[in-house]
Amino acid sequence: MSESMGEVDGKADLGKRIVAVIIDAISVGLLSMVLTAALGWLLALALSSAAALYLFGWRMGETGTTPGKQIMGLKIVDASTGELLGNQRGLQRAGLIWVLGLAGSIPVLGILFSLVALADIIVALIDDRGQRYTDKIVGSIVTAA
Repeated sequence: MSESMGEVDGKADLGKRIVAVIIDAISVGLLSMVLTAALGWLLALALSSAAALYLFGWRMGETGTTPGKQIMGLKIVDASTGELLGNQRGLQRAGLIWVLGLAGSIPVLGILFSLVALADIIVALIDDRGQRYTDKIVGSIVTAA
């Protein structure tokens, strides 16, 4: 990974990012279904949320990867230094994305939050560095591993 003017170069391949998100969504979805069948929806929601924050926050901050990004050869790093984000910033990034997604299910206000979440994704598609708003807030970027 090269650096120029204090910023990490290298926009991650869009196709790989999409497949990584699909892998991540399927993994959490399967976990949620199994837990719901075994434990009921309330406990399953709590455990699935904890697992998602671990996998997509804590672990991502430590390793730079989620399960899907690891399979697709991508990682999330500090946009300026190329270093791993660490646990706190990993959890911040995951939390921002999780709150936007969860808030999208609130009646009436959900439409607004869903539009914000959609804008977050669209920004990543058109941004020169492929950063979502949530990436810009936390100072992260998705790049090739």
